[in-house]
Amino acid sequence: MIDLGDLALRLGIDLVAVGALVYGLFFPRHRRMDLVVVYALFNVGVFLALSVIVAGEVSMGVGFGLFAVLSIVRLRSEPFSNRELAYFFVALVIALVSALATSVHAGLLSGVALLAAWAIDHPRLSRPTRRLEVALERVFDNDDALREHLRERLRAPVLDVVVREIDYVREITRVEVRLGAEEPPDGVVAVADR
Repeated sequence: MIDLGDLALRLGIDLVAVGALVYGLFFPRHRRMDLVVVYALFNVGVFLALSVIVAGEVSMGVGFGLFAVLSIVRLRSEPFSNRELAYFFVALVIALVSALATSVHAGLLSGVALLAAWAIDHPRLSRPTRRLEVALERVFDNDDALREHLRERLRAPVLDVVVREIDYVREITRVEVRLGAEEPPDGVVAVADR
């Protein structure tokens, strides 16, 4: 049986701790909102699933099975973006909670999962970014020049650049760049955050 008062207290502690982790430490350092959504939603999902598993007479194998299903789906299906994977996990948790908990608890815990997804991935908090793989017919002598060139060419704020390859013979630089939310210029195809 789930003690709702104790569950609410533990959920509050969990939310404060994961909020401090993702919004206080991770995001200011890495600026990867897509991963903030994944970390926070996975945290809430695991908390809710384990709350139901521990309260009932269900083996821990069910919890491990949940992660096994997630791994199989991740490896065997079309690639999910990080955000899509987080929502998929929340959908699995809602199914697990609804199947194992009493109807009142299932409704409350499913509501918590939905509220968490709504709040964590809210457009005001979660500005989307785009990731592009770009080949430039030029070699740059410093990071600032590379960032400025990408900002001008792609007409969007450059959040992060990772140089994947520099070919001095053909004068080509291959980079992976994360951009702010502005639209890419015509002919540039964005790759979803992963």
